Amino acid sequence: MRIAGDRWRCRAMVVLRTLLMAMLMIMGLLAVFQRRIMYPASQAERLPVAAFPETARLFAESKDVVLQTADGTQIRGWYLRADADQKRRLMVLFHGNGGHRAGRTGWYQLAAALQCDVLAVDYHGYGDSGGSPTEQHLIQDAHAAWQHAIGPLGYVPHQIVICGESLGGGVAVRLAADVCRAEQRPKGLLLVATFDSMLNAAGYHFPWLPVGRLLLDRYHSDQHIADVTCRIMQYHGDQDTVVPLPLGQRLHQCARDVSADGIPKQFHLLQDSGHNGLMRQHAERFQRDLQLLFQ
Repeated sequence: MRIAGDRWRCRAMVVLRTLLMAMLMIMGLLAVFQRRIMYPASQAERLPVAAFPETARLFAESKDVVLQTADGTQIRGWYLRADADQKRRLMVLFHGNGGHRAGRTGWYQLAAALQCDVLAVDYHGYGDSGGSPTEQHLIQDAHAAWQHAIGPLGYVPHQIVICGESLGGGVAVRLAADVCRAEQRPKGLLLVATFDSMLNAAGYHFPWLPVGRLLLDRYHSDQHIADVTCRIMQYHGDQDTVVPLPLGQRLHQCARDVSADGIPKQFHLLQDSGHNGLMRQHAERFQRDLQLLFQ
């Protein structure tokens, strides 16, 4: 019986060691390749707006823009004007981690319906932008877009709404917090299907991994949104399985209750809605609510 017991223990140890080695290998692979998972960037040689008439025809004027970031990288984007003769309001758009600016038709349709200009840029490594994506690089991209908006494009901060969807919400929150700290408060911050932190989002999808030790890019929106003093409007689908609803609700809880101009923060729960396609699914609601955001 002792021999049989010893054999069983030996086999159990072999299985345990095998499982442990497999776990360590998976952790190692995720540590090395996590940015490829987080940033499945869609690249293109060139994305001239003229090649996308379904977007260009929505606006009175459309231009390609090239910006230089703090690290010297060139990123590219589109500047879309609802009215070629005057600049009334601007949406600075930061998209999610998939695709590039050409795939944001729902946003452009919304802006056109609101007679709102758009500045949409592709991050490091996305679309036809140079470099490679990291949290630091995406924040640099956001600041380059902001400086272009209030510099060469000639907008003043209170004409601008900073918009972020999914991962872009993490970028948008950080930019909004930074410019509010610098006393350049924008008109508003619009967040769609975003999270309180990438750390919590990763923990939801990989609960069996020590993401706190492995994760390089953390996007701690929960630590920055309290410094956002402009109007905040947030949307989240009740069936979102990519960024679960509780992550968006926690971000909302971390925000100030009222903006500097006296407008309460807003959280809109979108019924029967997942993570993608919210702009198309709820177009009329977004148009109605954003009119109020810009007032």
